[in-house]
Amino acid sequence: MKQPPVKLDSRQRPVVESAIKETCQIRGWQLWTLNVRTNHVHAVVSASKKPEAIMSAMKANATRAMREAGAWTTDLSPWEFRGSKKHLWDEEELANAISYVESGQGEPLD
Repeated sequence: MKQPPVKLDSRQRPVVESAIKETCQIRGWQLWTLNVRTNHVHAVVSASKKPEAIMSAMKANATRAMREAGAWTTDLSPWEFRGSKKHLWDEEELANAISYVESGQGEPLD
């Protein structure tokens, strides 16, 4: 690791959330749900792109937005290189993923 693990604070989390929503809107991706936590982000997205491209765009735009807001000042990325990229093949899998992101992450954050 090039830096200690990142903990997104109450200033950074809404910036990340807004940037991910904007990324999906601009690119025409369906954002089903989003949950920005202190040490990770969950998003359920439908798009005709590879999951790696979706994740890369969301991470890049979230980092840019944090830098523009003065909430991220280092040249290093706040994101882990990898991330889960699970395909959802039917309505039941989609519903389960949405439920997990919205209800399976612990108490809501401030």
